[in-house]
Amino acid sequence: MNLNVAIVDDHPLVLEGLKSLLLQTEGIDHIYTAQTGSQLGSLLALHSIHLYIIDLDLPDIDGFELIHQIKQKSPEARIIVSTMHEEIWIVNKLKHPDIDAVVFKSSAGEYIQKALQAVLKGKKYYCPQFQKLYKEKDKIGHTPDTLDSAPTIRELDVLKAIAKGMNTHEISECLFISENTVEWHRKNLMVKFGAKNATDLVIKALSKGYLSIPLK
Repeated sequence: MNLNVAIVDDHPLVLEGLKSLLLQTEGIDHIYTAQTGSQLGSLLALHSIHLYIIDLDLPDIDGFELIHQIKQKSPEARIIVSTMHEEIWIVNKLKHPDIDAVVFKSSAGEYIQKALQAVLKGKKYYCPQFQKLYKEKDKIGHTPDTLDSAPTIRELDVLKAIAKGMNTHEISECLFISENTVEWHRKNLMVKFGAKNATDLVIKALSKGYLSIPLK
């Protein structure tokens, strides 16, 4: 069966590069591209997508949340994550049953091809760098964060903004999200870190390695 594939990434050059790789893969019928979650939503209203290649950094939605929404609507959809994030807490979250393959953007294009081949056969695939980081994490005795307890990419953006002393309105303008969305992320962060206030949140985030000094 020929497959419809959607590539979701906010960088046009990345979209074109991945699309050119997919054109070399047998069994793919149509390739669709989107730079935002809302653009993908528009595509899904018109087309059935079987396989997704998703970046975690999107301007209007956290990549993990997008994956969750896709799997809720289409449990059989296959997901490949293509990301530049190699932080240990992201590595932990990427080892999730909803994700079929992970390829770091620092890896060569050949790994995308290998990921595609594996996923199309119903197998999991993790690029060599991911496997290395995951093994190193186990060696140092790091306790994996669960999908529910670890902050999402967008929550980390809000966390960094809070640490810089920005208020809800400023964070909203900086991240191009609504103030209600900022407050939602702030509330989730407080719960996940067990924080009493913003100062306590920053201190606990620093102690767990989610923030560094100086903040950039």
